[in-house]
Amino acid sequence: MRPSTLRSSYRRGLPAVALLVALCATLLLAVTAAASSPEPATSAAAGGSPAPPAASPPPATTVTCEVAPATVVFGETVTVSGVVTPAVAGQDVAVEFAGADVATALTDASGAYSVAFTPRRGGDVVARLLADDTRSETRHLVVKPKVTVTHGTPIPFLSLRYVVKVQPSTYGGAISAVVVHRGSRIATVKAATRGGRAVLDVPLRGIEKFVVTLTLPAADGLAARTVESSVRAKPARIATGSSGPRVRGLLTALSRLKIRVPSVGTTFNSQCADAVMAFQKAYRLPRTYVFGGDDWLKLDGAQPIKPRHAGPAVHLEVDKGRQILMVVKNGAVYGLIAVSTGATGNTPEGSFHIQQKHPYTTSGYGGILFRTMGFVGNFAIHGYVPVPSYPASHGCIREPMWAAAWVYDHSWVGEQLYVYH
Repeated sequence: MRPSTLRSSYRRGLPAVALLVALCATLLLAVTAAASSPEPATSAAAGGSPAPPAASPPPATTVTCEVAPATVVFGETVTVSGVVTPAVAGQDVAVEFAGADVATALTDASGAYSVAFTPRRGGDVVARLLADDTRSETRHLVVKPKVTVTHGTPIPFLSLRYVVKVQPSTYGGAISAVVVHRGSRIATVKAATRGGRAVLDVPLRGIEKFVVTLTLPAADGLAARTVESSVRAKPARIATGSSGPRVRGLLTALSRLKIRVPSVGTTFNSQCADAVMAFQKAYRLPRTYVFGGDDWLKLDGAQPIKPRHAGPAVHLEVDKGRQILMVVKNGAVYGLIAVSTGATGNTPEGSFHIQQKHPYTTSGYGGILFRTMGFVGNFAIHGYVPVPSYPASHGCIREPMWAAAWVYDHSWVGEQLYVYH
């Protein structure tokens, strides 16, 4: 073929070559794209249907738990409730208390459940789905002991017996009682609990209202508990011939103030009236031998009388102004009685010593002087009848007969005696 013919043929075939190159490039790109894309699950060319979209994972199961009430007294019922999500009716939920299953419940269509049980002590509560052991958050349940308190009749200045019954009977904590009177704590007493019972003798040192707070500490899986009790110790008029526990309370209070009483009993006799007179004289009250409203008010909160002289450690003092005699030991009043000094004020005043002691002596004015202790000249301390509320003697210091023996036995020859007004 001639060159001219070749050139003419080349020019005619150039578009076809270019088209072929373009087709090859297009096929190469298609193959590359197909290789890099995921293969469809079902090929439409093979006659299958298009693949459905991938399903979302199912939601996680949860269980909630609420306890109401969260604090109960032993014997009371609590309710445990909550919701299981997703909601499916008829799912079994177990309630676990203190590590053990105590109840089960079924969910309703909304996934809710509720169950009640009676706990015997405190602990943690958890709800658990039985199907897959899904657990709720932990709730703490507090159980306090059940307490029943009884007591007798409150009497001024006597102890009031409290009987405290506790459930469960296995509770073993020691119960304490704090006694408050007129805003001040006056006593704290404790008692052990045995077999579900404790007995406390609570002192009521005063009159009218007392607040007794009983505290049971946490023990044996039970929380602490406090119970408050208010009582009133009502006073009453007491005179010769009176009887009953209020007489005992009065004599107990007088004895605590170191006022000498014949004995602490329930009958108020003339000797008890002498003790009341000593109190009325010492605390500058009307001298009536009868214990009434003003006397009770003074007795409530009264402090023991203080002697005028600090030494010697053991001595006697006679206060003519108040008409009282004090036996002093270690700088404090050991015993106090009512006396009657000279009607004309002639009983000597000053510092003396007991010079002589005689079980019985006679008087120049007649009569027998009982348990005589002379201290200067013809002046002496002795028992006599009567011992009125005012100065009435010829100059000696008269004592009630029953009290004279006690003073005589607690004194000796040479003992220091102070007499003052």
